[in-house]
Amino acid sequence: MNRSAAPLHRAPTRARRPEGPAARLRLASAHSPRTPGARRLPGLPALAALCLALACLAAGCATPLNRPAPERRLFNITAVRAEAAAPARDKSVLKVRPLQVSPAYQGKEMVYRLDEVSFEADYYHAFFVQPALNLTQQTEQWMGRAGLFGNVVDSTSQVQDTHLLEGMVNALYGDFRDRAAPKAVLEIQFFLLKNQNERYQVAFSKSYRKEVPIPANFKDASGLAEGYNQALAQVLGELEVDLKGAK
Repeated sequence: MNRSAAPLHRAPTRARRPEGPAARLRLASAHSPRTPGARRLPGLPALAALCLALACLAAGCATPLNRPAPERRLFNITAVRAEAAAPARDKSVLKVRPLQVSPAYQGKEMVYRLDEVSFEADYYHAFFVQPALNLTQQTEQWMGRAGLFGNVVDSTSQVQDTHLLEGMVNALYGDFRDRAAPKAVLEIQFFLLKNQNERYQVAFSKSYRKEVPIPANFKDASGLAEGYNQALAQVLGELEVDLKGAK
């Protein structure tokens, strides 16, 4: 009599551990290392195995249920002009409108580019405030210290302006396409509008893109935050030079 062959049983495939920057940072920020729970030893009676497990729990062995969750860290982007220049000796008033941010980078979570089509948002490493508010404030402060205009005000001011500064943030992410040479990427397009009898005309426009190298090991997102700081300082420094001849 022919017997049908018994079905083959394959060992279950183990899930791949995520390898993105966010996953590595979550693993690095865990407070306690993973300690395997007690397993039943070959030939050991069930009662002895149970006693061993209870002893482990009493001693405070870490398990997936009591292991601390990763700590969430928050960052600000800052760009400080080294020295404040004297304000211009004229009645010019620059009003800085809130910068607009591309929808992909509007959230507080840091964004990582993994390849040509894949991006990743990191909940555990984020900005303290929305990038639009953060970058607008830094731009206002830089222009105020640059001394190019008699006064620099924000968009809520009732002071009549002579110029408007607008900006669009088109890129704000950590570039990890080359894991050996990651970069902080920032791209902003600025527009300077001149008020001529309540009609605004574009006096200047330019797009600035900076790619700043960051540590390759990326064990701490503070390296990416520092890269953003350097990138923004470079952008605003170049904008200041360009605006001198655009008033």
